[in-house]
Amino acid sequence: MVERTMRNGKRIYTSAFKAWLVDHARVPGVSVSGLAVRHGVNANLLRHWMRLEHWGCSAAAPVLLPVTVTQPEPYAAPMTAREGLAPIEIALGEAVVRVPADANLQHLRLVLQALRA
Repeated sequence: MVERTMRNGKRIYTSAFKAWLVDHARVPGVSVSGLAVRHGVNANLLRHWMRLEHWGCSAAAPVLLPVTVTQPEPYAAPMTAREGLAPIEIALGEAVVRVPADANLQHLRLVLQALRA
């Protein structure tokens, strides 16, 4: 219960009350906020008490996991913009323009403009 109340209204609770409340809050299925409200304690304060080590915090210590180092797999060189492209054919009216994969884009643009004119 409340051990004393400070001038600013802050309540100081007994250690026995804190331990009892934390034990009851850890019971599976218990609503921590409901338990706190029933006993006149702020729910965030009760959760804070539950995290404190001296109130039986059950947080496990960090564990190191085994690691296996493997050789990196070889990778293929990245493709350039033109690699792997197939030639295309463009039909404009009765004309067919065959464009190789490595065609110069400026020349292709001039040819297409001439065919449209």
